[in-house]
Amino acid sequence: MIKAIIVEDEEPALKRLQNFIDQIPDLNILAICRSGQHAAEKIDELKPDLILLDINLPDLSGIDLFHLIEHKPLVIFTTAYNQYAIKAFDLQAVDYLLKPFPKERFEMAVDRARKKLKEKNSDSSSIQKLLDTWNPQSQFLKRIPSRIGDKIYIMTDDQIVFIASDNKLVFAHTQESRFLINYTLEELQSRLDADKFFRIHRSTIVNLNYVDIIESWFAGGYKMRVKNKQRTELMISRSAGKMLRQKLGW
Repeated sequence: MIKAIIVEDEEPALKRLQNFIDQIPDLNILAICRSGQHAAEKIDELKPDLILLDINLPDLSGIDLFHLIEHKPLVIFTTAYNQYAIKAFDLQAVDYLLKPFPKERFEMAVDRARKKLKEKNSDSSSIQKLLDTWNPQSQFLKRIPSRIGDKIYIMTDDQIVFIASDNKLVFAHTQESRFLINYTLEELQSRLDADKFFRIHRSTIVNLNYVDIIESWFAGGYKMRVKNKQRTELMISRSAGKMLRQKLGW
């Protein structure tokens, strides 16, 4: 099943698109958005496989929207204007449909997306199998992948300063950057080396080897500064603070 979001503000074009979609059994529409801002929120929240994206939206262009979102699905641009085609394909769009396009042309674009998703899923499966050979379930998680576009970045646990959730997404922070990862904090808490990683807050796991300073904060709480480029300060929950004191012995 292909999970998709429609981003279209013109009612006639939307109805035509929905009529085409009704005839494609494996295309599941998660949401319909009529503005770029609404679309950005829904795309990052629902993480569709595909977006059907009009370029001319009331608040921003489809091109700008694609740059704005963190989750990068496949995209089929739908528009009445052909001057954006080069920019669209620079973003590795699956297809660029000029309105009014026939049903057969739309089905061809969806078929291209279907094939790309199959290739992507096959690549992800191969990568996960490779990672599983590096990280048997009986051992601690030592390498964590992050997909950015068509590239897979591999971080070792020693490179990770802390891991934090942000608006339902989970990011691994290194000394220089942050990377979106496909784990929950609960999964990481159970699979990372407990001698090295400690959950200081419901939204944060820290690598204790990168702790710089721990200091008292309001109402008996604590905060921590870590050794990364930004010298990030992290809040420690009261319950985690008690356990951390026992663990580190201060």
